[in-house]
Amino acid sequence: MTEEDTRVTWVTCPECGAKIGIILSVGRTGAATKIPVTEESMPIPSGVSGVLASAGVDLSLINVEEGEEIIVISPKRFLGDLWGPVNEAIRALGGYWVREGRESRWEIRKELLSEA
Repeated sequence: MTEEDTRVTWVTCPECGAKIGIILSVGRTGAATKIPVTEESMPIPSGVSGVLASAGVDLSLINVEEGEEIIVISPKRFLGDLWGPVNEAIRALGGYWVREGRESRWEIRKELLSEA
């Protein structure tokens, strides 16, 4: 983009008087290529971590430990308002909340996970 192609419109903020530059662009600058998304091309989540990530759970907030009979999911820190959506996603997998103060966690029995 050259300086001749760039059109800056300057607007003054009514509250603080600062000048704000706005660039408007209409149309396409290059050929757009669309890749069709099919069920075969979508990655299939593997394991509990993959399923939770596909459900929108931020994996940086939780620890996932898989044992022989049970999967333990514990928060890395206090989740506050984020606890509800994480809890819903884990409950959808058959998990339940174990309340034990700082050792609170979710548990999912592998036998229930294999039935789902």
